[in-house]
Amino acid sequence: MKIFRKPHHNILLSFFCFISLVFSATCFAISKLTTEDFAQLPDVSNLVLSPSGKKLASTVRVSVGDTQGVAVQVMDMATQKSKIVLFTDNSKFFFKWIGWKDDTTLMVSTFTPSERDTWIGMSAVRFKTRDHDLLLIDTESEKVSQPISKKFLQRYKITPSVRDWVVDSLYDDPDHLLMAFPGMDIGFMSGLVVYKVNIKNQRATIYHSHKSNIGDWMTDQQHRVRVGTKVEGDQVSIMVYDLDSKKWQALWTYKIFSDAQVDPLGFGKDPNEFYIRAYHQSRQAIFKVNLKDPALKRELVLSDPHYDVKGNLVFSPVTGEVIGVGASADGGTRFFDKNMQNLQAKIDKAIPGHRNYIYSMTNDLNKFLVFSSNSTDSGTYYLGSMNPLKLDAVAYGYKKLLPELLSKTERIEYLARDGVKIEAFLTLPNDKSAKNLPTLMFPHGGPHARDTGVFDYWAQFFANKGYAVLQMNFRGSDGHGIEHRNAGFKSWGKEMQNDIEDGARKLIADGIADPNAIGIVGGSYGGYAALMGVVKTPDFYRCAISVNGVSNVYDLVKDRRAFWLSYNAIDEQIGNDNSTLKAISPVNFADKIKAPVLLIHGTDDRQVEIKHSYQMRDALQKANKEVTFLELPSEDHYLSNEKNRMDTFRAMDTFLDRCLPAKAGQPVAVN
Repeated sequence: MKIFRKPHHNILLSFFCFISLVFSATCFAISKLTTEDFAQLPDVSNLVLSPSGKKLASTVRVSVGDTQGVAVQVMDMATQKSKIVLFTDNSKFFFKWIGWKDDTTLMVSTFTPSERDTWIGMSAVRFKTRDHDLLLIDTESEKVSQPISKKFLQRYKITPSVRDWVVDSLYDDPDHLLMAFPGMDIGFMSGLVVYKVNIKNQRATIYHSHKSNIGDWMTDQQHRVRVGTKVEGDQVSIMVYDLDSKKWQALWTYKIFSDAQVDPLGFGKDPNEFYIRAYHQSRQAIFKVNLKDPALKRELVLSDPHYDVKGNLVFSPVTGEVIGVGASADGGTRFFDKNMQNLQAKIDKAIPGHRNYIYSMTNDLNKFLVFSSNSTDSGTYYLGSMNPLKLDAVAYGYKKLLPELLSKTERIEYLARDGVKIEAFLTLPNDKSAKNLPTLMFPHGGPHARDTGVFDYWAQFFANKGYAVLQMNFRGSDGHGIEHRNAGFKSWGKEMQNDIEDGARKLIADGIADPNAIGIVGGSYGGYAALMGVVKTPDFYRCAISVNGVSNVYDLVKDRRAFWLSYNAIDEQIGNDNSTLKAISPVNFADKIKAPVLLIHGTDDRQVEIKHSYQMRDALQKANKEVTFLELPSEDHYLSNEKNRMDTFRAMDTFLDRCLPAKAGQPVAVN
């Protein structure tokens, strides 16, 4: 197989002018990376081929003078000419995903932090939310439209937040989409209805009526609504429509968080061939079920002895058959089809040591995209073609973050104090020996997420400054099976916190970490863990950085609890005992903290409200503790605005230089 690797492609030349897909290995001289190099938004992301392969869409970073943001770019593959069809400065709205409906129409999902403040009868309705909208771009005329009209939304007394839910793109119908919206009950939202939306005139007609407590509608490949998820209290039922009896049946019912969980994934070409994700030997695996089989016998299709199998189904654009799963924990795409397995093997051989994901295949399967990444490769996009098999590198995620300048990440394991095995990923600075290093513990957010050891711009930034960085999948992390996930329930500030500290103690015992120079940093739940770390072990950590972090667990649970429901999942995950919730809230123990604290928070964060950082700042100031607070204007939970991201990294840079210096000869303050 021919492979052309050209990793320094500059996608964006200026705001209106783009260069063709030509790389130059000498575009950027190898030099010391700066804080700004890590803090900038990706140069390019979200590449997708049109069904015929004639066009390539992507999101690209724009930074020309005072104009900064992200644009949707479309390239004509024949002429190699590109044009911007949509731009945002990441203050009013943000891009979520892009995808082709057909060769002309591009779908773009956006989200916007927003609020509701209205009266219904004698009651005021006020809450903060995110509005999710779908935009349609005619890539020939560059006209941008929405699939639904304002008149359609005016029927609701409270405007629904999710307006981008595409149930079925109807790839063989250029004029319509199937979309889900709440039903109507005297102007109030009730259930989920599937509408057939005419994208030419914005007219929506009911395609499938709502059924009580059922949502997450799914169609088969013949575009019939066949699956829904019913939730009643803590019980979940997977409802499937039987084509013969024409009745809805609850084929699987399970209790939330139990090992009987079944996730519907989709249908094969045969409308009775159905794929599910369910537990196999305590790990989630992929099964195939014949819906005509009364016993619903499960045929194991894909499993992993170490990790849950995640990802969506991959369909052949030629046959419609299911040919693989689009992601796995420790590799790229996992194919069932022999020809695709051979293709994957050849690509893995050509790009060794990377996770190579084959996706966005054209209708004739002659062209496809590959996203390739590892800890030192921020993401290289390849355009692949068959007959002959060839790969051309067409974009690089961060053009300045060259692999030779980044630090390799190593997978390690350690035992927590109670014997639980914890997987972790250690990133060491390139220019220092792995001995007695200042070290940052970097727990992930979620907490039901996981680190995998692939490129992480935060970890690379810290390692570039001279720190050892440890990312650990503490109990409660996703992907390691049901026992590991459920072990995190009601253990915020307790065993989960111990898992983080025990990782630091492992590095100290191995001689890697300086015991007098340990810091802790994180975002979201990781921000909570950073704050709780300096509360629980005030003499262990020398500083803490919390970005969009939780400080008041009592408020978090109360704010997310739906009091009209008999069951709230958050009560089981975190707890509902008020005294316990207050006891695991860092805001209540500011007097115990000895280390300097940096708080950073976006004003429009809808995941963790900024009041958490306000409260923590006020508590620390009242207790006469050292605290620095950075408020990010018009920022959501994800540091999507480049100026805010730059300000965040500069603030962390300055804070760490003062409180936990990594440069030789600089003393570390000891509490």
